[in-house]
Amino acid sequence: MMMCRQPSCPSLEDSRSSYELLQRLTEPCRYDRFSRPSHNGDPLPIYTRMFVYYLGSVETHSLQFTAHLMLRYRWRDPRLSYSATAPTMSRVIGEKVIRERIWVPHVYLVNEHDSRVMGADKEDVIVTVKPSGTVLFSIRIKVTMMCIMNLQKFPFDQQTCPMVFESWMYNTTEMKLKWEENNPVILDNKLRLTEYCLQSHSHNESQGSYEFADMDIDEMGMDRFGGNYSRLQVDFHLKREVGHYIMDYYVPSILLVVVSWVSFWLDPNAVPGRTTLGTSTMLTFITLTRNSGSPLPKVSYIKATEIWFMVCTAFIFGSLVEFAFVNTIWRRKNNVELKKVNTKHVLRSTLTPTLHRKQTMMERCRSCPDMVEEGRKPQPEISIYGATNTLSVGSLESIRDPYASTYTLSSTLAAGSTESTQDCQDIVIPVPGSGGRGYKAQNMAQADGLSSPSPSPQGFTTMTPQQIAQWIDRRSRVVFPASFVVFNVLYWGFVWI
Repeated sequence: MMMCRQPSCPSLEDSRSSYELLQRLTEPCRYDRFSRPSHNGDPLPIYTRMFVYYLGSVETHSLQFTAHLMLRYRWRDPRLSYSATAPTMSRVIGEKVIRERIWVPHVYLVNEHDSRVMGADKEDVIVTVKPSGTVLFSIRIKVTMMCIMNLQKFPFDQQTCPMVFESWMYNTTEMKLKWEENNPVILDNKLRLTEYCLQSHSHNESQGSYEFADMDIDEMGMDRFGGNYSRLQVDFHLKREVGHYIMDYYVPSILLVVVSWVSFWLDPNAVPGRTTLGTSTMLTFITLTRNSGSPLPKVSYIKATEIWFMVCTAFIFGSLVEFAFVNTIWRRKNNVELKKVNTKHVLRSTLTPTLHRKQTMMERCRSCPDMVEEGRKPQPEISIYGATNTLSVGSLESIRDPYASTYTLSSTLAAGSTESTQDCQDIVIPVPGSGGRGYKAQNMAQADGLSSPSPSPQGFTTMTPQQIAQWIDRRSRVVFPASFVVFNVLYWGFVWI
């Protein structure tokens, strides 16, 4: 009895074209496109190569980036071997029609947000089958991927955006994804990004593990999808271009801070000029910051731009506070006696004037007995009566100069508060002579509020409120710029390291 070939499974020897040959190879009687090729019981290796044509700008506000690329997968399917039946045929090339007739690995992007197969007229898919059964599957796609960014050093940040490929259906016991040995990832030489600079890229192979609860395995049959799945990853190392932010944000903000310091060179009583200067620089800086930080996502941590904003705002606001402080001092009437003209004593006398007057009077009272113990020449003695603020001269014969310092001491007591004078009631104070100019010289010095600080008895210095206000302005001209320079050294050292 003669065996006849079934008409549903045509012969391979009389194939006239490559497409006809492949069509006969993939007939259902010979080929099952839903079954993966066998590899002697081992996992089927899928070798991958990627060509990157285009990298779109990384969208910081949505944490995404776009890429145009071509993926090429290579594997061997012994069922498609035709070297014996068609030795003259070097290869079989086709498009989507061939893809739909053969087994193709299902690989997906783990961090994919959106993707599609590119093509103007039809999808850009090419399938090449070699005589040995080696299959080359190439596809051109456009993908939008998620890129989790760390914006702590924004805009001086460096980001690593991954592209992760993973097997969808077959775990590592059935299929493994591998990179090609030579040039697995190729980037176009003309590849440019608008906001970032592509410093380098790296690739690796790994595995993704998935586990399911026992209930899911029993009720839903999820055991088929558990286990380890082969994974390929490409990391794009990006560095943000900072030229735009330097010219449009940092340089203008530095100039605004410097402009706010002009207030220190204006008169402390120039209320309209100093107020307008401070408020205008503050409002301009806030507007500048709002425009530069609008595209950023809302994150929980503090960014480098926010540190810069807070410190610059503090400097501009500090110039306004300094003006309010010196203007308040300028409008005071009482002179201030300072033990030393330094920051500690000036601030103490201006912030707590009543307490300072008490402490000054106590120090002067405690210093009086020392002058007698040092063996000085006896001087006229006077008694201070706190109730009436009157002076009692102990020995009129010892007064050699009619212009003794009696007037100066009386004026000093009159300038102080009642509480300050009560601390020195009934204390005998030796009053040294003033050399014949006690009344005239000191009375003229007190009449001029802008004169240099005048020395008072017992090592104290008397300053008018106007002199103190100008002294604070002069110190601010040095303290504010020096502090800002120190901050810049620390800030730029942090963002560049």
